[in-house]
Amino acid sequence: MQKTVKCGLILGLILLVGVFFAGCSDQSSGTYTPVTTTTTPTAHYSAGDIVAKTASQSPFWLILSYDSTTDQYSRALIYKNTDGSWGHRNDASNDTLVRASMEKLYPVKVSHVDLSSVPIVTPTVPTAVPTTLLGSGPRITAVSPASAAVNTPVSLTITGTNFLPGATVSLTQPGSPTIQATGVSVTTSQITCMANLNGLSAGILSIRVTNPDRQYDELDNGFTIGAAPPGITSVVPATGGLGLTVSLTITGTNFENPATVTLSLAGATNIVCQNTVTTPPSQITCSLPIPSTATTGGYNLTVLNSGSGKSATWNGVFSVINATA
Repeated sequence: MQKTVKCGLILGLILLVGVFFAGCSDQSSGTYTPVTTTTTPTAHYSAGDIVAKTASQSPFWLILSYDSTTDQYSRALIYKNTDGSWGHRNDASNDTLVRASMEKLYPVKVSHVDLSSVPIVTPTVPTAVPTTLLGSGPRITAVSPASAAVNTPVSLTITGTNFLPGATVSLTQPGSPTIQATGVSVTTSQITCMANLNGLSAGILSIRVTNPDRQYDELDNGFTIGAAPPGITSVVPATGGLGLTVSLTITGTNFENPATVTLSLAGATNIVCQNTVTTPPSQITCSLPIPSTATTGGYNLTVLNSGSGKSATWNGVFSVINATA
C-alpha cells in the first residue's frame, strides 16, 4: 500500500511539472500585438477668431466653425472698419479649408468676435432690364469719304437705313483703342459725325453704327487710313521764260523723300523738274528746264510723294512766259 501511495505522489509531481513547463512554453511562443492609439488633431482656432498672415495684412478670415470629422475650418472674409471695429462678412465668400493649411497660411490670431455681432451681407443681384427692340436694326450702305490721312480729323457721312435718333458711331482697328465719333447727327437714312484718327496706324478700319436699342451694323474694312498727302503753300519763283532753267523752291507740308515735281497744262507737254532735293517735311528744291518750244500759260504744279503715292496739285501756280517778247 505504501508503494501505491508513493507511486501516486510521483505521478502527481510529474503532471505538475508538465503543466508548469507547458505554461512557460505557451507564454514564450505567443505574439505580442501593440494597441494602436489614435491622436485627435487639436484645432488652434475656434468660432469667432479672426486670423490673418500678419496683424495688419488682409485678407482677414473669420472662423465660423471647426469640423473634427473632416479636419476643416469653415471661414468667411471679414472687413475692418476705419474706426478699428469689424464690419460685415459676405456669405458669398464662405468656404472651407483644411486645418493644417489654414493654420500655416494664416498663423496670426488678430482678434475674437461674437459671431452673432457680425452682420451678414448677401450680395444683391441686379434685376435684368429687358431691351425693347425698336424695329429692324440699322444697315450701312456707304461711308464717305472712305479714307483719310494719318492723325487727322475727318468728317464722315454714313448712308443706310433704319438709323434712330441717339445712334452712336465707332471706328475699330485691330490692336488700337476704339474711336468714338463726336457730333453725331442722325436721320433715318444718313448720319454725319466727326472722327479723330490720332493714334491710329495706316491701315483699314471697321465702322459700326449702334442704335439705342443696341441693334447695330458694322461695315468691315469700310475705311482706310493712309499716309498724309502733301500740301503746297508756296512756289518761288512763280514764272519762267522759254528756254530757261529755273531753280524752284516749293514749301509745304508732308513732303517725302523721294518726291517728284511736275508742271502740266492741258494740251501741252508736261515739264518735269530735275535734280530734285526733298527736305522732309516742308521743302523741295529742283531745277525746272523750260523748253524753248513749250506752250506759254499758267501751269498746274503737282508734288508726288513716290513712296506713298500721295500727291497735291496747285492749279495755275506757275506761268511759262516768252522772255524775249
